[in-house]
Amino acid sequence: MNHSGRERPEIVVGLVATPPDHPARVTGQLRAELADRLAKRVGADVRWTVREGWGDVPPRRDGGADALLDDLARRSADDRWDIAVCLTDLPLHTDRAPLVAQTSAQRRAALVSLPALGLRQLRAVRTVVPDLVGQLLTDASDQRVPPADREPAALASRVTAVHRVDGEGDAGELRYVASRLTGPLRLLTGMVRANRPGRALLGLSKLLVGAFGTAAFALTTSTTWQIGAALDPYASP
Repeated sequence: MNHSGRERPEIVVGLVATPPDHPARVTGQLRAELADRLAKRVGADVRWTVREGWGDVPPRRDGGADALLDDLARRSADDRWDIAVCLTDLPLHTDRAPLVAQTSAQRRAALVSLPALGLRQLRAVRTVVPDLVGQLLTDASDQRVPPADREPAALASRVTAVHRVDGEGDAGELRYVASRLTGPLRLLTGMVRANRPGRALLGLSKLLVGAFGTAAFALTTSTTWQIGAALDPYASP
């Protein structure tokens, strides 16, 4: 109940990941705390419900940000979410610079490219996602929350990866873009972070240990030495 004695309105936020590996891990960590962060950052007089999952139909991965937002909007409509946010490991670009995030008030959806955030991705999405949700609700003129008192460009001062904001602000179609100079390097480190090279090196080391073990066994087995002894080193080919 709020101070007026009426039940608080509910806002459902769908939090989804593509593909279901590294983005899903980040999504799982964020989901546990997102409702509290939305209450603090966006509005405390509503009841925030956070859900996740793509359902049976996976999103397109080769159509760019707009195709991903279209798929996200359809998923949101099917499940009756108020707002949908997608975390993806796709390295997206706009105007020859890495795309960090994109919002669409018409679709009531937003996406965040995790690699563009660099190494500290969970820390960044804790800031990015509540701000994007608040901006979307403001752009969609949702009366259940107070209008966001921040300009979209304010996110650039709060998240290092965001260099500027492009798009049609009046229409709620915004792109949060990284720097052309430092953005590609951050994107590269973010992609390495998502792929977890430490595990790859660990797997490689296991393969090397197996290879050396096989070689050692071959050199110590009696059959190998018997074959060598049977061959005449001075025999002509």
